[in-house]
Amino acid sequence: MELKWLEDFLAVANSGNFSRAAEARNVTQPAFSRRLKALEVWIGVPLLDRGSYPITLTPAGEKLLPVAERVVRELRTSRDDVRASSTVSRSMLKFAMPHSLAVDFFPAWWQTVSDKQANAAAKVIADNLHDCVELLLYGGCQFLLCYRNEAVSNPVTSSGFSGIAVDSDTLIAVSAPDGSGRPRHMLKPHISTSVPFLNYAPDAFLGKVTASLLSATPNQYNLTLCYESAFAEAVRAQTLAGAGVAWLPKKLISADLQDGRLVSAGSNLPEAPLAIWLYRAAEKAAASVEGIWTAAKTLAERRAMP
Repeated sequence: MELKWLEDFLAVANSGNFSRAAEARNVTQPAFSRRLKALEVWIGVPLLDRGSYPITLTPAGEKLLPVAERVVRELRTSRDDVRASSTVSRSMLKFAMPHSLAVDFFPAWWQTVSDKQANAAAKVIADNLHDCVELLLYGGCQFLLCYRNEAVSNPVTSSGFSGIAVDSDTLIAVSAPDGSGRPRHMLKPHISTSVPFLNYAPDAFLGKVTASLLSATPNQYNLTLCYESAFAEAVRAQTLAGAGVAWLPKKLISADLQDGRLVSAGSNLPEAPLAIWLYRAAEKAAASVEGIWTAAKTLAERRAMP
């Protein structure tokens, strides 16, 4: 049983509406419904009367409600007490981010922004976007790094956090090369031969960006999905192995491109701009948080200067 299941249960009990509760929890409604169903499976009986509007609790749900409220309240209080008594917790800044940013962006960026910040230490939590948002929302981390693209909605932007654009990237189509250095899997508009396609899971942020990119281009590519993963590193590994074409963040594969392990999959292929944003809670925080935030803003402004 997971704590977030109880928090989901309390959210729908308070609102009586799945859509509003899912929005408040910064999760898609299908994922929210699955987590509530998982709680009911764990308990062993239905907790919600889904045939009523607004949604009401079953007798079992009514019995669980005060217990869930007490458990969540006591766990959060205990967590805050432990954090307050731990000097390590105060000095260690937690950053939640997608795996690809943890690999290709964060190390060099952190080295720059933490320079001259006395005793600055970082802990990276690599996870999917929704779980990263929840970590920031409920105090599990001080900062969140994530991609943004104008064509795809981002749950962070509606959650009341402060945010700054710290860098940018581009999603580009690449393939492993053949013996002559040309792409092993060439992409051309209206090509008759199908091209193996390595893609992200549909609910992953980069999967949504890729889907939007392909739907917006007037040129149709004969892509056949042959591999799917939520993680850009897994898609990159399959691309390096020559399994097909993929749209990957350019920063993630910069060394691969430079060394010729990956090449562009064709000419004039569609690309998607990716902005890299840093978020934090809007309220004033500890001096270590404020120091890193100020350094990040200064670096972002310097990079934006012509």
